[in-house]
Amino acid sequence: MNFTCNRELIQKCIINAERITGKNLSLPILSSVFLATNKKVLIIRATNLEVGVEFQIPAEIKTEGSVAIPGTLFSNILANIPDEENITITANNGVCKIITKTKNISVKGFTPDDFPTIPNISDEESFTISSVKFIQGVKSVLMSASMSDIKPEISSVYIHHEANNIVFVATDSFRLAEKKVSYPNSKSFKGIIIPIKNIIEIIKVFESSNEELLIKITKNQISCVGKTAYTTSRVIQGIYPDYEQILPKKHATEIVVLKQDLLNAIKLSTLFSDKFNKIQLNINPKEKRCLISTKNTELGETETSLTATMTGEPIEIALNGKHIFDCLSVIDRDSLVLEFNEVNKAVVIHGLGDSSFTYLTMPLTK
Repeated sequence: MNFTCNRELIQKCIINAERITGKNLSLPILSSVFLATNKKVLIIRATNLEVGVEFQIPAEIKTEGSVAIPGTLFSNILANIPDEENITITANNGVCKIITKTKNISVKGFTPDDFPTIPNISDEESFTISSVKFIQGVKSVLMSASMSDIKPEISSVYIHHEANNIVFVATDSFRLAEKKVSYPNSKSFKGIIIPIKNIIEIIKVFESSNEELLIKITKNQISCVGKTAYTTSRVIQGIYPDYEQILPKKHATEIVVLKQDLLNAIKLSTLFSDKFNKIQLNINPKEKRCLISTKNTELGETETSLTATMTGEPIEIALNGKHIFDCLSVIDRDSLVLEFNEVNKAVVIHGLGDSSFTYLTMPLTK
């Protein structure tokens, strides 16, 4: 194999690919990235058997071939030759040479025949969505997914179709986020559950692009196909919780508050909160009182009075301040609506006049 390509372009792909490489002692080749040439294109692949990625970039091909190179080492080499515009790579008998105007580097690789294949998923079910909207949908709900692998269904992001929307959902049982991305005339598809660790790697591949993605779905896998990148991931075989049943249909108390005011109050209150990030809300619409307070026997206490529009019944409720803080960056409205029922029921938060994002957080009982 012998080819020449732009250093900056290959480095960008190798950085994304190297993140996916696996640290598998029984399969050391998973720590490598696979390079192959095909006509005027360089193909770069990586997989950890959970997620696979393939990039295609233009290159001047002198001799076709393939090689597998340790991913971390290759990435570090490219990072340490920033002054080079183009690089030439040759491979023969498992030895890869990286040649520039001033450098000549040899790297021992792996036999490329041992590198796992990345499956080409059929169009059993598919839909298209812009990469910008896909990433927006995923990032809007990521903070609510469980980080534990005990229940795989909730350490994931659930994506399903609803009317003219593609809906993204995540929950850890204590909070839930739902983001509806408008996509008129999109094809209907079955709901898919993607492990959170996998979908984080997928959005890293496409987050700097603005293109249409073809999403292909099978019983076991999902793939995202872009102009120059292709990713695959396994999906969770299970049933996602029927979360729509817990979305409150009505509320007893409602407040409308400026997002920045609430953000400032939360930041101050959590300085004094306990290990559960507990803050206390005291709302009395009749007395026009909206207080956020915390008390810590070791640090002290704080109380903030918020200017808010309030309707309904008085309520005192304890919430996880971090849970509220996490959702505020997702809401792009200046004003927020917080809806309450009983002290043991979920609180609903969304932007004023915006039904595309809904966030639920459960009260603290301790």
